[in-house]
Amino acid sequence: MSGAAVQRFYRYHALVYDQTRWMILHGRRRAVARMGLQPNSDVLEVGCGTGLNFHYVIDELGADSRLVGLDFSADMLQRAERRVAQKGWSNVELVQGDATKLALGRAFDAILFAYSLTMIPDWPAAVDRAVEHLKPGGRLVVLDFSRFHGWGPLAPVMRTWLRLNHVITLRPYEDKLRAALPGTEVYYWLGGYNFTTVGRRPI
Repeated sequence: MSGAAVQRFYRYHALVYDQTRWMILHGRRRAVARMGLQPNSDVLEVGCGTGLNFHYVIDELGADSRLVGLDFSADMLQRAERRVAQKGWSNVELVQGDATKLALGRAFDAILFAYSLTMIPDWPAAVDRAVEHLKPGGRLVVLDFSRFHGWGPLAPVMRTWLRLNHVITLRPYEDKLRAALPGTEVYYWLGGYNFTTVGRRPI
């Protein structure tokens, strides 16, 4: 999906995202828990969308830490800006940008992709840029749709429906993440509905 197509897709979906995604984006609280956050952690969420995950992260952080939310869609970030303003989160920074060309000039204790990696055409580049932005000992956590390997005849139906929504499930995400951060652990939920990977940059 091209950059222009992404913007068009989310121009509409930004209007209904918060009201609909709770039905399908499961496991977000568990993924944040696996980041091992401390009150002084600096965190980056890649593909933060409307900021639905921010409160899970903010609950773990102290006032002096920072949460940076990056998204490609200006429309989604507008919704995130409203959420941040309404909650009064002074330690949240929003950045519009391309995950495959990430160059923030700073490093983070933890980085999260939550249902965003499978929508990025050049997803290996996004993984590489994220690893470059990890501090030594920092954690990269990825939560996303898996292959539905335990769903029998429903598996291709689910994968097709997701593909129509620009989510590509049949890529070697776990292999790439293990190669980028050796020792990465992988967890599957509900017969491969989603996967969570937890990797740590060597100290």
